[in-house]
Amino acid sequence: MSERIPVLVLTGYLGAGKTTLLNYILKEQRELKLAVIENEVGEVSIDDALVEQKHKDMAEELVTLDNGCVCCTIRADLVRTLHDIADRQRSGKLKLDGVLIELTGAADPAPVVQSFMIDDQCRFSYRIDNVIALVDARHALSKLDEHGGRNEGTACAQIAFSSTVLLNKMDLADEAGLKAIEKRIKEVNSVVNIIRCQYAKVDLRKLVNVGAFDLARVLEEQYMDEEEFNTFYEPKMDRTISNVGIRCSGALNMFALQLFIGEYLDDEEIAKDFLRVKGVFNIAGTSNMYVMQCVHMIRSESFTRPWGEDEVRENRIIFIGRRMQERRQELTKGFMECVAKPLRFSVGAPVLAHWQDDFVKATIIKQWDECRAYRVHIHDRKGTNVWALIDDDRFVTPNSYIVDKTRRSRRKAVGIALGFLIFFVFRKTCVLCDEFSTPH
Repeated sequence: MSERIPVLVLTGYLGAGKTTLLNYILKEQRELKLAVIENEVGEVSIDDALVEQKHKDMAEELVTLDNGCVCCTIRADLVRTLHDIADRQRSGKLKLDGVLIELTGAADPAPVVQSFMIDDQCRFSYRIDNVIALVDARHALSKLDEHGGRNEGTACAQIAFSSTVLLNKMDLADEAGLKAIEKRIKEVNSVVNIIRCQYAKVDLRKLVNVGAFDLARVLEEQYMDEEEFNTFYEPKMDRTISNVGIRCSGALNMFALQLFIGEYLDDEEIAKDFLRVKGVFNIAGTSNMYVMQCVHMIRSESFTRPWGEDEVRENRIIFIGRRMQERRQELTKGFMECVAKPLRFSVGAPVLAHWQDDFVKATIIKQWDECRAYRVHIHDRKGTNVWALIDDDRFVTPNSYIVDKTRRSRRKAVGIALGFLIFFVFRKTCVLCDEFSTPH
């Protein structure tokens, strides 16, 4: 038993904070040499970029399984990976203290646990130390009650087969709300250990090498025996969830990207469909990677690390939720429109800039200033500079544009005035003609 490699399984619904916890574990502990297996479900892989490079360096081995979900379609890939790690451990090519498996947010952990029971080599080489389910305090009750309060669905299955629950993002709920969530969790798994936290930060002595997982106790909670579990268990997958992944080259305008995402996430009704949005981006005007992670209406976005010299600066985004396939065309089109085109104006060019609800004369003084398309100097306003966030006519226009527009407006007004004048002259002429032609 002591010679078997301990396994830590990270589960939790979409956006609960699994990758944040993974980064924290790799950062905070120095003694353990861990192999990390990441599972992503989606057309585009994102999590490999979200694991910080310095933390990747701390992992003895990093494997990404991104062509399906390990709880159903690619369990064989997971088992082969575990066999390979065990073989290299026995041969001395690897010296591991543990294996950490991060599951996709749509995965039921039970079949993964099952793999360690029914595969002889996995059972001989590994022992499950802890199954940690992260729960998002902001959205927990809505996810757990999706089936009318019955303990069904992916979110409930993740808790049911866990030995530790991290009630994450506790700052997003009050004490009454947290107690209600804890009560609901205990209805799913009465013996699970619940730990409250923010940003997935927990004393690692409570998570690693604790021997917390007890399959017999878990199965007793679920009214199953081991034979039933190994033979008849069906993964609890939400088949209504789909995803759309997009990748492209070229620098993006950060503010165009934010406006595009806001079209979906700033509307509460639409945002309900968007369970998870995450991406990494190459932003015009900076050499740092830009990361965005969203759960419904909640957005987190920031610049992280510099792009590597030999690293391909590729933009990747994935939308996970309901009715994503129906939106594929509009999502792809909207995202591609965020790619920054060559700027129209050079430094020193005279323009008209939008300022205080009007267009005023200005001069371009810098391109891509703090990721904004232009910094412009307003004429007749000493020392006043403003940003044009995006290079389009909502923010900055050629001098001739407004002049031509004004001329066209004036021509139109003159044309209308002449039309009325001609009408009244014609009308007056008709009246005079009637007077002369009427007998007296």
